[in-house]
Amino acid sequence: MTRFPFVSCALCLLLSGLPAAAQDRAGNNTPGDWVVTHQKPFGGWDSVCDERTEDGTLRQRCYLRQVDVFSPRPDFAAHFVFVTPEAEGVRVEYGSERGTRFLPGGHRIERDGAAQWTATAAGCLTGGTCVFEGAEAAALYATLRAGGAWRFDFADRYGKMQSRSWDLGPFDAAAADFEAEATARGLR
Repeated sequence: MTRFPFVSCALCLLLSGLPAAAQDRAGNNTPGDWVVTHQKPFGGWDSVCDERTEDGTLRQRCYLRQVDVFSPRPDFAAHFVFVTPEAEGVRVEYGSERGTRFLPGGHRIERDGAAQWTATAAGCLTGGTCVFEGAEAAALYATLRAGGAWRFDFADRYGKMQSRSWDLGPFDAAAADFEAEATARGLR
């Protein structure tokens, strides 16, 4: 699975208006030669699959994504998450701008007013690397599928206090679509 440099990729995606985030073969943040073969929106969530030919072999990938640009240029800032299939389960990568600082308990999933999951890794709270794999990813994915809201209370990299919320109501349907499409392509 190709790993995306998500901050730059999210910026490229949003500024270019293209339907999928990708890199060209030189590693530049452009759509390159990836061709979208499936894209279905579920509220703020998108289930996407794309493909390209590499050295005569078809390369396919599928992912779920949410990209939330809450501050446009010149003070661009965004949060985003990509869920990709793994041989056993999923990989979840969350991203925010370097310099983002979350309030205590400010990066959480809530359902019925109670926190169901709270980010504790330093990278998840400061705009650094925030990746979940294996059992940790499976637990987070199950929490996302159960619904509620993913809430963010933080100071952005410019020091401005922000509060964002992602509706997880559509996530279960998006996840079912993503899983079906990834399975149909032999990615799971």
